[in-house]
Amino acid sequence: MRARATAIAVAVSLAIIAVALWRFALDHWGGVYDDAFIYLRYVKNLEAGCGLRFNCGDAPVEGFTGPLYLALLWLGGLVTHQLIDLSQVICTASLAAALALAVWAAVVAGRGREPGWLPAALAVSVAAALALDHFVLLNAITGMETALAAAAVTAIGVAALTGRRWLLIAAIGAALLVRPECLVFAAALPLLPALRRPRYLAAAAGIVVAICVARYAVFGALAPNTYYAKAGGTWRHGELGLAYIADAVADFPLAFAAPLALLLPAGPTRRACAFVLAASAAWVAFFLRTGGDLFEYSRLMFPLVPVLYVLALAGIAELARRIARRDAAAAIAAVVVAIAAGGRAAAAHALAPQHASPRVVEWAAIGSYLRAHFPKATVATVPIGAIGYYSRLPIVDLVGLTQPDIARAGRSVPPELLTKQWIGHERHCTECVLARAPALIVTTMHRDRPWRDLAEARAGFYADWLLLQEIKAGRAPYRVFDAEVMPGDHILMFERSEATSPSSPAAPSAPAPGRPAD
Repeated sequence: MRARATAIAVAVSLAIIAVALWRFALDHWGGVYDDAFIYLRYVKNLEAGCGLRFNCGDAPVEGFTGPLYLALLWLGGLVTHQLIDLSQVICTASLAAALALAVWAAVVAGRGREPGWLPAALAVSVAAALALDHFVLLNAITGMETALAAAAVTAIGVAALTGRRWLLIAAIGAALLVRPECLVFAAALPLLPALRRPRYLAAAAGIVVAICVARYAVFGALAPNTYYAKAGGTWRHGELGLAYIADAVADFPLAFAAPLALLLPAGPTRRACAFVLAASAAWVAFFLRTGGDLFEYSRLMFPLVPVLYVLALAGIAELARRIARRDAAAAIAAVVVAIAAGGRAAAAHALAPQHASPRVVEWAAIGSYLRAHFPKATVATVPIGAIGYYSRLPIVDLVGLTQPDIARAGRSVPPELLTKQWIGHERHCTECVLARAPALIVTTMHRDRPWRDLAEARAGFYADWLLLQEIKAGRAPYRVFDAEVMPGDHILMFERSEATSPSSPAAPSAPAPGRPAD
């Protein structure tokens, strides 16, 4: 009877997830992030025979986070040329897989004691808590690798909870190809006694070494270029990292109740929970080095959320059982807490229907404008995604995500100026950019009237601001260029002018920007 109830609960849980994803996708389809277009440009370049290059004429560079996600996009691109839709289909399927795996993990975690109602209650509770939260569902339409990373991490949790050792090794290997942070799960393997055997540790180490060797052979680096472009390490990054963790607690408070899973009875399930918790703690601690992320919704935290929700609700159920000394209390507590958490998220995280982001639309328009008016130009800019994808022009990435020399220059925004809005976009190397002599420098500054005077020019990012100082001082041969990319939308650009004299009168220096444009 109770086994049948669990099966029904799983079916209901999957239906809840499917309906939630369908409704959210209908209201938000097309809302891909600008960084998603970096992946899509790589797909286009692969199709053109350029290999893993952001610019076909440059050396290969790993300017993306998830090779496995890129591979899925490339394979899908063999079937359809609608790459924007394809990226969202893959994201939606990945998020559905992550939430379905969380339901499976909940059933397994609930079976730790004698047969009862807890597996069914946990399955429905996890599904409801996740499906009611728009900050969860958002990952279905961003076009980024985050949903796939959540599926990979949740698969690791399922493998650990079910004691499937080789599946666990394989899941970690796959996860490493989605987000490099998943290395923390490989490092935590010795916490599982059964995984301490040499053959398992050797297999995990072999996967890590193979990935590093392949990466070095193709890109000449042991880590993705995005790591070098985003690594922090200053006291200011630590402050911002603490703030990012605090925001993650506010966004996903239930995830931070996951340590309650250590209340479960001693045995394989509790050891699996300890393994997941240790790796997750290391993942979160790394925010203190990087400073977190500029995006809202705790994107970098999200891959951990589904499996941590499972652990949290299982721990809450066990705590309730101990307090009430009744098994029924465990199931009731899980359902009540899940409804409370989901209801709170539904109210606090509700996102109004919106399809394409206005800024991404603008950057796409800039890309199309550049392709039409400057078909042979090299362009320097910070938002390289949609601009690079639609322009199809050589791009100089001012903050180094796809530019190894800038990423490895090791220069960041001065600590006193560094804010959340610059995290991940703080690298700069002015001489590297000027050595490339881009025909155009495209800023993020826009307004409803033309840009005419250099004295009024402003910068959105610190890398822009440094270039602007060189231009205003007459040390860089550029002049203001106004581009009306859409009716009434004027973008501040700088066009290279070889006739500009280094001794030209300098324009007044602009104040250092306090924050970048959104």
